[in-house]
Amino acid sequence: MQQDINELLQAIYDDYQKPLRILTLHYGVPSKDVDDIVQESIISYYEHYPLDAPPNYKKGMLATIARNKSIDYFRKNNREKLILDADNFVESEEMIFRYGDNLMDQVICDELFRDVQDAVSALSKDLNAAAKLHLIYQIPQKETAEILKITPVACRGRISRARKILREKLGPKYGL
Repeated sequence: MQQDINELLQAIYDDYQKPLRILTLHYGVPSKDVDDIVQESIISYYEHYPLDAPPNYKKGMLATIARNKSIDYFRKNNREKLILDADNFVESEEMIFRYGDNLMDQVICDELFRDVQDAVSALSKDLNAAAKLHLIYQIPQKETAEILKITPVACRGRISRARKILREKLGPKYGL
């Protein structure tokens, strides 16, 4: 049994160490610390997730763990250098001017915003309109119904269906 676990763990390490190194470098972690982040990511996966999971699940979870470990690295080492685009670094003074003191929190908020924006955009036209007006712009249901020229009951149903779909899409990543 222990040998099977060791073999599965070794297979995960062999299959994913190179992509995780590339990803961690992409996040701006110095090359001297990349191996530590990769190993911590694989150990964290081992401690919390099944070793015999499907490859896409492993790949997604390992990427998420590596991203979070990279963010933790920057927080721990008080680094203020951050990748915004594929190959561009923006130095700390500009980032502080634009985002304030806690850059990593802003990156996480930006990611959440993009995820919510993508999820709302994927809704049907009717659900999208109701969700934007009520959930994003905080317009009361009654006014949302008037704007959409539908009954308050229909509006409440659309908002409820939109919430359910958004919870299904965003829940696994954000614990909703």
